[in-house]
Amino acid sequence: MSGGEQTLLEVAGRMTSRDRWMFAMLHEHRVLTRHQLTRLAFTGDRMTRLRLATLTRLQTVDRLRPYYGQGRGTGPYHYALGPLGAAILAAERGLAVAELGYRRDKLHAWANSPRLGHLIGVNAVFTAWVHASRTRPDHEGLTAWWSEQRAHAEWGRWIRPDGYGTWQAGRRRLDFFVEFDTGSESLSQVVRKIPGYTRLAASSGLTSPVLIWLPSAYRERELRARLAAIPSGVVLVTAAPAPLTAAAPAHDPPDLAPARGVWLPLHATTRTDLDGLTTRYGTPILSRSPFDDPDPTDDDEHDPAPTPRPPAPSFGPRSPLGPA
Repeated sequence: MSGGEQTLLEVAGRMTSRDRWMFAMLHEHRVLTRHQLTRLAFTGDRMTRLRLATLTRLQTVDRLRPYYGQGRGTGPYHYALGPLGAAILAAERGLAVAELGYRRDKLHAWANSPRLGHLIGVNAVFTAWVHASRTRPDHEGLTAWWSEQRAHAEWGRWIRPDGYGTWQAGRRRLDFFVEFDTGSESLSQVVRKIPGYTRLAASSGLTSPVLIWLPSAYRERELRARLAAIPSGVVLVTAAPAPLTAAAPAHDPPDLAPARGVWLPLHATTRTDLDGLTTRYGTPILSRSPFDDPDPTDDDEHDPAPTPRPPAPSFGPRSPLGPA
């Protein structure tokens, strides 16, 4: 056994089920901030810092700090999958690291990519939903979170959403797409995305709502006026950060706003949360969903989307590389 293989075995044996889940999440969603990882998997920032420091030292995750430019300094720590984390994840899936599609150089390039802010914004919206789901039963709340690249691989013929998710409340499930608008595109460009969703709905018979997060209440009003003037075969729902129509509790941080009652369907007058959208637009959980695949291919089996919520931290026989 080579020295590298011995190191990998030793590191793998120190990983908890939560660590391995984070590797899968970083592989799926590319880059997450420390604050997002706290919301997703921990109960406090101190615990997050301590564990991420260990994982960084063991090279299972990489720590990145984006440079915002002259006079603006650097941003908070961001994390991507590290080489040993990729090796552990690949082994669990019965793949070589190359077959996993892991490219450390490409992940590091995100730290200086102009698209980093958009990626982190998309992940922040879904992170708020995961955080809100952590106190609910496993079968409720956010039950699926697909990245842009996974959604594009599935529906790229018609659309390229920034994410896809499912939310379950009671005996109903809402399948939905997410468009995250940073304000860098014209509103006309945003509107031109909608016909693709209409064509997908006509082709599949699935009218999954499109949730559009905008950077300001003013831009939201402007977009809603344009959307109201065009025909659409899907439900369109918009929201924007505070100040909004729904006041947030004083103790509720702004980054959790997407999980509150801020979503306003087109032609509706009352905002609601995802539970309300599920009640209104969801389907019985036994009905067909884009997330259901009755005949998964080998590729799907080797590259599953991670569950949105972390498992309880534990050690157990999961990987051929170690006891945990």
